[in-house]
Amino acid sequence: MIPMDEAVRIVLEHTRTVDAISADLMDSLGRVLAEDVASDVDMPPFNKSMMDGYAVFGEDLREASAERPAVLEVIEEIPAGTVPKKHVSGGQAARIMTGAPIPEGADSVVMVEDTADEADGKRVKVFEPTEIGENVIPLGEDLRQGQVVLRSGKVIRPPEVGILASVGAVTVAVYRQPTVAVIATGSEVVEPKNRPEPGQIRNSNAYSMMAQVERAGAKAQYLGIVEDRESDLERVIAEGLAACDVVLLSGGVSAGVYDLVQTAMRVCGVEVLFERIRMKPGKPLTFGVRGSQLVFGLPGNPVSAVVGLELLVRPAIRKMQEMEEIHRPIVRGILTEGFRQTPGRKQYVPALCKAHNGVWETCWVGHHGSGDLFSLSRANSLFVVEAEIERLNEGDAVDVILLEEW
Repeated sequence: MIPMDEAVRIVLEHTRTVDAISADLMDSLGRVLAEDVASDVDMPPFNKSMMDGYAVFGEDLREASAERPAVLEVIEEIPAGTVPKKHVSGGQAARIMTGAPIPEGADSVVMVEDTADEADGKRVKVFEPTEIGENVIPLGEDLRQGQVVLRSGKVIRPPEVGILASVGAVTVAVYRQPTVAVIATGSEVVEPKNRPEPGQIRNSNAYSMMAQVERAGAKAQYLGIVEDRESDLERVIAEGLAACDVVLLSGGVSAGVYDLVQTAMRVCGVEVLFERIRMKPGKPLTFGVRGSQLVFGLPGNPVSAVVGLELLVRPAIRKMQEMEEIHRPIVRGILTEGFRQTPGRKQYVPALCKAHNGVWETCWVGHHGSGDLFSLSRANSLFVVEAEIERLNEGDAVDVILLEEW
């Protein structure tokens, strides 16, 4: 068995970046930028009014007050989306709307609340002085032409789609989504639509694995259930390698006579790099490569499969796309109850973690071993118990891997 840190290192060391492709603006959602994106314009592209009011020459309002308002000639009205036609000189003002360009000669905007129109509509009274530049967003204040707005490796979310649109990036270079073949193994496994006969179980692993794969940013391709026959297993692994970047198998990796995955992997030209990890759950986890392709043999126990995919496969999928963050965030949490384990393997315990008064608190969700998939529906994290520890007490601090996104 190898330590978990060593397993992660080996997987990421053999993970290669996928190709970049060009995507239209809306097709880029959820993808990862493969190059920096720069603005093609200054933002704002002109001196812009922050308020509805009057564009003025600030010096005219130096002595303005409620008792002695400044009276200015209104020379034009500037709605948003129009271009000013006149120059504002001393003693003049232009009625202006939020977002409209500031006319030449004006250096500030007085809010409409601090003014009153004269009855003829051609003059305005201003009751408050204004500082030069007040209520004006200068040209290029937010962004300069050529300035990088999004870096390569950024996942494109709805805010990023808006940023791309604002700088005219209607097509962008993104990494293509890795394709992941998902295979369930075992003669006892049947599809969910079938009612299990005695000795059979429904295929939950492949579907939870596909969901995790999709959440990690890849495309899952389901290749079905393979019975415990070497020839069938070799055929389906070869099918996955012919079409996908990653092949995931569930089951068939422990030490029994029918555990055939490692042998079939080698027959298909896969170099097996490790077969056991000093972790719980998920000790019998196999990893190998064929060229740039990755092959994972995950345990058949549901919790083991989920945890193994979370800690090893998900980072590989994200690294393939050069994502900024490839690992889940880790916080330091305080146990709200004690926990025991048999020393020997580093354990990742399904847990419920929440922040309370600025402190992360965590507790075990009480799963009944690596076959208890239902416990994971109550968990939003994994707290980590080091291999040599036998007992943790209430109040002890542990590392907690946050899984909120799943």
